[in-house]
Amino acid sequence: MRKILLLGVVIFLCASCKDFLNMPPKNTKVVYTTEDVKHAMSLFLVGMTKSNAATGTANSLSTVVYFGGGRVQYPFSRYINVCAAMCSDDIDFVGFINENQDRPDRGGYAWSDEYNEIKNWEGYSFAAEAWKVAYNSVGYLNMVLKDLSNVPDYDKTEYERIAGEARVIRAYYLLRINQLFAPYDNNDFGIPINFDPEDISGHARLKQTEVYKILLGELDDVLNYETEPKVSWNIFYNKKVICAILAQAYQFKAGSCAAEEDDWSNAEYYAHEARDGKRVENTVEEQKELNYVPESSVVEKPHPFALLRIAHPGDGYNGYSPWGTTTLPQQKPNDELYRMYDANDIRLQVFFKMVSGFPYYVKLQSSGDVDDCNETHTLFRMADLLLTEAEAKARQNDIDGARSLLNDFKSSKIPGYGGYVGGDVLDEILRERRKEFVLEEQIRWLDMKRLGISVSREAIDEETNAVHSYSLESNDYRYALPLPSDYELQYNNILQNPGWKI
Repeated sequence: MRKILLLGVVIFLCASCKDFLNMPPKNTKVVYTTEDVKHAMSLFLVGMTKSNAATGTANSLSTVVYFGGGRVQYPFSRYINVCAAMCSDDIDFVGFINENQDRPDRGGYAWSDEYNEIKNWEGYSFAAEAWKVAYNSVGYLNMVLKDLSNVPDYDKTEYERIAGEARVIRAYYLLRINQLFAPYDNNDFGIPINFDPEDISGHARLKQTEVYKILLGELDDVLNYETEPKVSWNIFYNKKVICAILAQAYQFKAGSCAAEEDDWSNAEYYAHEARDGKRVENTVEEQKELNYVPESSVVEKPHPFALLRIAHPGDGYNGYSPWGTTTLPQQKPNDELYRMYDANDIRLQVFFKMVSGFPYYVKLQSSGDVDDCNETHTLFRMADLLLTEAEAKARQNDIDGARSLLNDFKSSKIPGYGGYVGGDVLDEILRERRKEFVLEEQIRWLDMKRLGISVSREAIDEETNAVHSYSLESNDYRYALPLPSDYELQYNNILQNPGWKI
């Protein structure tokens, strides 16, 4: 069995093949220890928390890990988040490509190719990158877990810390891939899953009910581990993180073709467990903490219980394109979205900046310096949990409970807020989700998918330079990203999503 990694050395497995779903078998038997496997997992965690968005080099080879012909990194990167935000209804798309500022390379102009695809929700590049990097990481984790199962010096504590970390990350990645690629209303088109690194046969798409059963089962198993996580090492092996992932999964599943009767009650339960009564941020400074890159990759505060920031300070990647910076903002919000905020909402000060009478995004900037804008991912935080719990209560007709949580949330964002007096609590909860999570972690795009949002917008046609209108219907096939032909369809006997012709 070939050793997984050598420190400081670039290892290419499957270098001649772009099949990122199925990794080739290791062909040399090597007996090694739990510490060896832990080291391999440690390198994965370092690569995941310090890698660049999509391409590039880091300052030190000791933190660069290659596997399956690609770099090990957090798969839902800056590139994926920008593409998901472009798919959403949160951006003024007509002005997205702009060359009239001091640094056009820091703005939308650098994203012209993606713009021309995504303006009509044809996210081919978006899909290819997400699929490739996520399955590459899954292949690596499969090998870690396989090797861990064969160590001669089994120790329950170390086993559960390593296996817990790997299994939770793997399940989280695959749940997100299913959210992005599986049609919301067609059970037959779930994603392929293969947990055996030595099985290189092509795998068919599972039913979505099967996907959820497997991945939710993985998370439930780890949640029952007895070993305490090691705070200085574990990231995802954390009871609150696992409950947060389960809450996200049940919330998305509840309206899908894989829905079950207890989905909303499960979403409510796990959101409540992860939140554990803690508050959300309620000052401008606390709101800023969610958007700016810190010194540490993992930050714990009273309001964000496990705010995971995957960043690369000093890693040589400049400018959070296409947003610009706090000093040189590039993109305007959708006018409908901007008008949703109350005049004294603290998020107005943190998310936007007025330039020549127009609001521009400055959310997700690290310092306002165009050469020091690093990558931040706020994966799990109280706002998501509280609003998920509130939505789950409303979906189960606990309107008073939902209203109480909604008032708690709005009071944290709007000083002096007097309480919601409208008649549609669920709609107001969903409005707050849109206002809170703009540009974050594919949240709005996935909410649009699960809620069946219809969108019409204007964008610039690349051939005529004229403004054209584009529409996305409720439950449109384009809500499920196309499986990439060069990374998957070319090598495996697998069905493309309905509606896509590639």
